[in-house]
Amino acid sequence: MFDANLAAVYPDLSQALRTGLRVLHFVGLVLGLGSATLLDVFLFRSRRQPVTPDLAKLAETAGSLVSAGLAVLWVTGLGFLIYYAAFDPPRLENPKVWAKVAIVLVLSINGIFIHAVALPQLRASVGRVFLSSLSPVRQYLFLSIGMVSAVSWYGAMLLGAVPQLNFVVPAQMILALYGLVLFCGVCVATMLVTPPHDKDLPISGQTNAPL
Repeated sequence: MFDANLAAVYPDLSQALRTGLRVLHFVGLVLGLGSATLLDVFLFRSRRQPVTPDLAKLAETAGSLVSAGLAVLWVTGLGFLIYYAAFDPPRLENPKVWAKVAIVLVLSINGIFIHAVALPQLRASVGRVFLSSLSPVRQYLFLSIGMVSAVSWYGAMLLGAVPQLNFVVPAQMILALYGLVLFCGVCVATMLVTPPHDKDLPISGQTNAPL
């Protein structure tokens, strides 16, 4: 069992571990959030243009970077839990910590859908407009996946960036607000659904991915 006074006994070790975890956690957040935002913006701006091979490759690369960032978040997040248990046990009672764990879990489940459903569909849509070539139900599904990704990544980032929430706001309230924003985002997704058509469109030799 961990000694609750380890931080006092080994202050240098405690500080080094905390700093290392913070740096790696920040790297994972930047990698995942930045790649997810880039992917969402490119796909949204290209929603009325034919999918090019370059855009499909870009999406796959961004998806891999998002997965890498998410993996780093999990490793460092579990590292923080172990660190708190060893050096700062009261931190384990911080509701914000567990709310963030729940949001990262949602991100992970959503990431499975992205790799299992969205990216394969994008590859299959080369030469066609990605969303408009799909049925309204599938359009809504993919738009909702994008909304969940955006809301969850930025929600996790805000929780990490606002220390004023520590030990103040219950996890239930944080998750209720997160769920409300998520619900609003999914509702917005219904407004972006367009009538389907399956017409192949010409692709120029230049990439259509926005710069």
